[in-house]
Amino acid sequence: MPKINLILSLILVLFCGISAQAELTEELELSVICRLKKEVRTLRVEKADGGKCKAIYTKTGKDQNIGTASSGASCNEILRKVRVNLEAADWKCREVKESRVSNLIEM
Repeated sequence: MPKINLILSLILVLFCGISAQAELTEELELSVICRLKKEVRTLRVEKADGGKCKAIYTKTGKDQNIGTASSGASCNEILRKVRVNLEAADWKCREVKESRVSNLIEM
């Protein structure tokens, strides 16, 4: 019986770990693009060291870390607040599933 309990405990720990990792990954998928005339701003959540996440705001091609949190939900809340402020200033924002960042090279 003790071996069965140990095996069940290990399976439970592994399952919970995988589930928590999946939740963090799902929470980190948020990306938002906002436009006002020809200007574009982006908001996204990235993984950070130590199992944390960081909220990134891109303005004129420069990334700014606008907050770090221990959960993806907290980082998403930071982005939501910035999005609300942008939309109050007539920016048009929408969520995007996949975002790609490219830098323009001036010649």
